[in-house]
Amino acid sequence: MERQEVNFISIPIKKPDKLSWSSALTNYITESYAEDAKKYNQDCSLLDSLRQRCLEQEQIENPLVLEDLSIYFNQLSFLGSKFPSDIGLGISWYPLFSSKDHSYCPAGCLKYIQSDLINELRAAPPRDFELLDSLIALMIAQAHECVWQKAVMEHMKYGTVARLAIKASDYYESFLSNCNSLVPDYWKTIGEIKHNYFKAVAQYQKANEAISSGRYGEEIARLYLAKSNNAAAIQKLSELTNPTLHPSFVQQIHTLDHSIDRDLIRAEKDNDVVYMETVPQPNQLAPILRSDMAKPILPSFILDPSYWLVLTERPNDSLFIKRPLFEKLVPFAVHQAVSVYNDKKNYIVHDDIIDKNSVLEQEYQKVITELRLPYSLDIIDTLPKELLSYAEEVQDLGGIQTLNDMLHKIQDMSKKALGLIEEGFNALEEENEQDAMLSKQYGKLWSRPTSRALTQNLLTMGTQYNDTIQAAQKADRIVQAKVANWGKAIAMLSRPSADILSHLPQLQPEDELHAQITQLLTQLRRQLELLEKNTRDRQDVEKEVKKMAEKDDISDALLSRCHELTKGSPIVKIQVEQFSDVFDSYLKKYQRHQASLQQHAHEQDEIIFQLRQLHMQLNTMVSNVPVLIKREKAISNLEAAYSKIKEIRTNLVEGIKFYSNYIDILNQFKKECTDFCLARRMEAADLSRDHNPAKLLLYSNKK
Repeated sequence: MERQEVNFISIPIKKPDKLSWSSALTNYITESYAEDAKKYNQDCSLLDSLRQRCLEQEQIENPLVLEDLSIYFNQLSFLGSKFPSDIGLGISWYPLFSSKDHSYCPAGCLKYIQSDLINELRAAPPRDFELLDSLIALMIAQAHECVWQKAVMEHMKYGTVARLAIKASDYYESFLSNCNSLVPDYWKTIGEIKHNYFKAVAQYQKANEAISSGRYGEEIARLYLAKSNNAAAIQKLSELTNPTLHPSFVQQIHTLDHSIDRDLIRAEKDNDVVYMETVPQPNQLAPILRSDMAKPILPSFILDPSYWLVLTERPNDSLFIKRPLFEKLVPFAVHQAVSVYNDKKNYIVHDDIIDKNSVLEQEYQKVITELRLPYSLDIIDTLPKELLSYAEEVQDLGGIQTLNDMLHKIQDMSKKALGLIEEGFNALEEENEQDAMLSKQYGKLWSRPTSRALTQNLLTMGTQYNDTIQAAQKADRIVQAKVANWGKAIAMLSRPSADILSHLPQLQPEDELHAQITQLLTQLRRQLELLEKNTRDRQDVEKEVKKMAEKDDISDALLSRCHELTKGSPIVKIQVEQFSDVFDSYLKKYQRHQASLQQHAHEQDEIIFQLRQLHMQLNTMVSNVPVLIKREKAISNLEAAYSKIKEIRTNLVEGIKFYSNYIDILNQFKKECTDFCLARRMEAADLSRDHNPAKLLLYSNKK
């Protein structure tokens, strides 16, 4: 087992069973509050997470452990104001000393448990609660020890240090006097060590004070007492095996023992030779006064549940929440009334406004779709908005000129690709002819492999490249045909909207039906504007109602009425019907929105009726006007051209990308051909230099 070293004793955290606040609270809300518990799922989950974090604090190093514990404690305090003490959730704990290596707990919290919480327990407190007096004394003793250590470090007077030390010894003695069998043996041993050590320190400091005041006999008496007490501490120290006290504290004990021995030898010698004072008996010495500098203090987060609101922000900690959980959960007395009001409100908002507005919106969309508005009007005397947007997009893309430029670029790249293949083939052919000429010149002495045998792979590769380019050119011709077929329409879309409008067939002022058709168009557009305005107004009504309903909270008003009805008495039974006047008062604000939507519905019916009548008259007139039939066909052709330009542009972009990549490949093919030819020429030059038949023969033998 690993050896442990301690200086201060820490109280273990009581180990609880696992439990879920979420299931207990949500079930209670559902069964007792008649409210949808799902909206509190996040708060329940946060409460579970807070509890789990607090239970795991001993397993992690967290400088914010006290803040986390205070937040969980405060949330439990808030919870008590929303729920009764019994919600059907049992919380069980394991005995205190069933684990080790735990965190510190201040004496004030123990005092709070002893004075306040035990009385609130519905069951008998566990046996380890009998240790509270002992643990409080232990915590105060260790806190007092810190004060004593500070006094030593600041070199305070002997008397001050002695008074602090003797008080620390008293606290450790109080701890020991209240111990029982539940306390670990090593706790008791450490308590005895420190009780005796601090008593020795107090006597030693008083001895120093005595000699500084010329009380030599008292010095010797107190040194003997210090020696006796420190010897008891050393004796107990030998009984402590694991854990042991921290080496620094052990050293303090032995250092004190050495100092006592040294001073005792000096003091007795000086007194026997020089001062010759009588050494008083221990019961003749004046008692050492006590300085009590440590008291149980209740932490601020327990005294004030809002303490946590002033804690430093932790923006990356999802469990650091500065709001009471379940803050919107109203007390049970009015909760059912809130539910009834919400049902009434939701009926108005959803049934009377949102759902009815949805029906009106469907009717609006239906008439717009059936009558093809405003398209069916615009094709008669102007340009449809869709066509204008198509033309604008075509112009942004560069129009027909960009397509022609891209097409020319593809043609140039195609020619270049074929040229690279041809250059590679020409180089190979030229080298083959030169090789044949040298072979004929030198006859049998020219025995190196023929060019045809060595270039077979390059010739095959070049042929494949040529076939690929031929296939690509075939695809290019298809795209070129598309440009030729749709070029005029695309060119028209590339022009300004005024030019497009003037290009289309138009109804002339002198035409027989011009005046009637123009009048009908004006009336139809006016009705369409009214219908669109009506639609916008309806949507505004719905948005306003949703926003108002989201902020509509009747809880305060119901709580106020509840207080009026009960007059503070907890026994007066409240019925939901008693809140009806509050409901009516709060629901009254939705009446103007209901009336407004009804008015918009009536107006929409009238407008749609007028639209259908006027549209029917217009269709009857334009169906027999040839120029308008041609105009509609021309617009349809331009709209089709928009789809084609996107298709053609995609084809051209893919073609340019293909040739760009393939030209790189063909450049490499050409380079391989020319490199081969150069190497063969250099080889031939070397073999035929000086017409040396012997060299040719030697080369032939190497082959």
